[in-house]
Amino acid sequence: MRRTLLLLTAALALLLGLAGAFWATRQPRVYAPQGPGAIYLALGDSLAWGFRLDDRTTQSYPALIQTGIAPGTPELVNIAVPGETSGSLLAGQLPRAVELIGAARRAGRSVSPITLDIGGNDLRNVERASPAERQASVDAARRNIARTLDELRRAAGPQADIAIMTYYNPYGGDASVLGGDGYWVEQLNMAIREEAARRGVAVAEVYPAFEGGRFYTHTFILFGDIHANAQGHALIAERFLAALGYK
Repeated sequence: MRRTLLLLTAALALLLGLAGAFWATRQPRVYAPQGPGAIYLALGDSLAWGFRLDDRTTQSYPALIQTGIAPGTPELVNIAVPGETSGSLLAGQLPRAVELIGAARRAGRSVSPITLDIGGNDLRNVERASPAERQASVDAARRNIARTLDELRRAAGPQADIAIMTYYNPYGGDASVLGGDGYWVEQLNMAIREEAARRGVAVAEVYPAFEGGRFYTHTFILFGDIHANAQGHALIAERFLAALGYK
């Protein structure tokens, strides 16, 4: 009887420990800025790359973030790829980022901040798909974003500031209307917010910044292109700098 009781007690303790570990990995972690390092690394899709801007080296939001931190310091390394999805980023851009971070750290150079925009092309690829396919795309983007953030943190260490942005809605319409384009943008953004919060990653809230008609004035949507214009990139940079908490 005593042996059985001991075994039951040990089993209960193990279950409680596993449950604690399970929930600990899902509790929000507060972002606390560590400050810029020697290199600012920008990852993402055509938005981070600066598609359609007159001069992406000065007008893209990564270039404006660098200027907002301090002109020329840290060094900006922008490896964003136009057309990138959360899946293709895992296959190509992320390994390159991890390699760059490792090389920099071995040379005694810290990498901070790291900014990311990804997932928008995942949605665009299923714009005319069924609701089930759209949901599957959002779910896959969530998994890929979670893995990307984990690998960036593992590579850069705890001293690196990591920030990811929510996407603006270039289509207009109410995001609360089930099944509309705005609805799916918000579903992706919810996934981004939740996965970032679980990892103490800063979130640049770009979505609300483009409301109130700004998706008309701050993008090329009137020309049939959803990309942000120079005004839009300035707004995105402001949101990133605010999220990073840099003075």
